[in-house]
Amino acid sequence: MAIRFREGRKSPWITYWKNPFTGKTEEEAYTTEKEAKKANSLIKHRLKFERETFCREDQHQQPTTDTLEACYFLYLKEKNFSQKGAAWSIDSMRIPLERMGDSPIHEISKHHLEKLKDALSATGMKPVSVRSRMSVLRAVLRWCAEKGIIDQAPSFPKLPPPHYQHFIPPTPEEISAICSVAEPHLIRVIILGSQLGVRVGPSELYGIRWNDVDLDRAVVRVTAAKKRPDQPWREVPIRDSLHPVLLDWKTQDEYIGAEYVIHWKGRQVFSTKRAWNTAVRKAGITRRIRPYDLRHAFATEAIAAGADVGTVAQIMGNDPKMLLAHYQHVADARKRAVMEVLPDLPKLRQKITAEIP
Repeated sequence: MAIRFREGRKSPWITYWKNPFTGKTEEEAYTTEKEAKKANSLIKHRLKFERETFCREDQHQQPTTDTLEACYFLYLKEKNFSQKGAAWSIDSMRIPLERMGDSPIHEISKHHLEKLKDALSATGMKPVSVRSRMSVLRAVLRWCAEKGIIDQAPSFPKLPPPHYQHFIPPTPEEISAICSVAEPHLIRVIILGSQLGVRVGPSELYGIRWNDVDLDRAVVRVTAAKKRPDQPWREVPIRDSLHPVLLDWKTQDEYIGAEYVIHWKGRQVFSTKRAWNTAVRKAGITRRIRPYDLRHAFATEAIAAGADVGTVAQIMGNDPKMLLAHYQHVADARKRAVMEVLPDLPKLRQKITAEIP
């Protein structure tokens, strides 16, 4: 399989593959590289799990639609996921298809799903991962019911609760230590991640352009991650001490024509994993800290300083309930502070003192 670019064509991106039945090379043309890559992912899935779909109609070998594999392929075609989304979905369905791919879709029962859940757990997979992968299969079965392929989706076993691993965010001292040995583009990631509370990665921080930074109004317009379709964008205030830093960065980037705030020699950055791990090691930090934990540091310090949880959640583009679930240890300290400011009851203290032998 391959993707090639042929200049001068109306649809220049060509996806090639070898038909497993005829042995001949086949191709399809697309107008964009993104479309070609998506098609390439789907063809890889067909070659691995749905080989019969490559049979010609004149061979009277029409693909069936009554197996889990066949239904899943139809599900992928209709949903039209992005390349990344399709790859994740296919990976999530790898074990279910290996175990039940040939099973007639109408024969899959709760008993089969229970055995699948146990098989996933037996691989050493974390409970939250078992839940996410089983949820993909559940979505496929419900889609089959909606399309009338099966009468109704089978009852699903109780899935593990969505308990995510909590990481201790970096302290201000650790952030300063990492920043002191970091590359220039990583310094920007560290400062903005810990000072703006945005999601550190391609979903938010690495996609911020200088057109999104309004230094006159002192706000950054952040295009929200896809997990928040109800909030396509939000404005994050720029604190006073950060304003001259951003102004200096913008002046530097205008000189070299850099479009993105986070860049490497003018080119957009999509990952800082290697630079981050190098800086953490040079800073002498041995515990695990992720770039994404800079966002957690923002929330921790803001809540610990007495900021309103709802406002912090709004700045971060998050749900206040989720924020409290992740930062309960900070909220507990605030609760204790509230209890300690209550006035003493003199009579109650006198009574307690009198009862002490």
